[in-house]
Amino acid sequence: MFGSLDTVPELLKNYQYTTGEQHKFLGDYYRLMVSESVETGVLLNNYNMILSVQDLKSIQHKEFILDMWYREQAREVFVEAMATAIVTSAPYQISFPDLKIYRLDNRWGSCSPKSQRVILNLELIKTPKECIEYIALHEMLHFRFPSHNLAFYGALGDLMSDWKEREDMLNRKYRLT
Repeated sequence: MFGSLDTVPELLKNYQYTTGEQHKFLGDYYRLMVSESVETGVLLNNYNMILSVQDLKSIQHKEFILDMWYREQAREVFVEAMATAIVTSAPYQISFPDLKIYRLDNRWGSCSPKSQRVILNLELIKTPKECIEYIALHEMLHFRFPSHNLAFYGALGDLMSDWKEREDMLNRKYRLT
């Protein structure tokens, strides 16, 4: 629908948070509609993203409200993706790690077996669920296979036969830089 917008990575876009801008969520673009309201928040209606804010003039206020909404959505979607990854990777007996969500500049996720922590990039919430599921499983498998070796990719291929297509989609349509 808005293919030309895909050429600029999300992190490099200079959003003004005004009505008419296109913002991504779970792989789709939504037309931002900004309205003034005592109650702040975000509501999706068809392909409209309705951003209700108290101060229409403050870019920082609008950015903050939208960012908090993305974080709420990410927590819900990422926990579900991680739970699915745990079930999928059951043959490798990986336990549910501590999940952190941060905005990362140059990676979709990271894992620390030592601290039993997975970090997922907040920007992932703007990609399709298939991509989120791929990154969740990818990071979970690093608890058993720390490096990107043949054993890692063998396990990934056994558990998610289309992982390469998902990775290619991320690299092609949802680049970070």
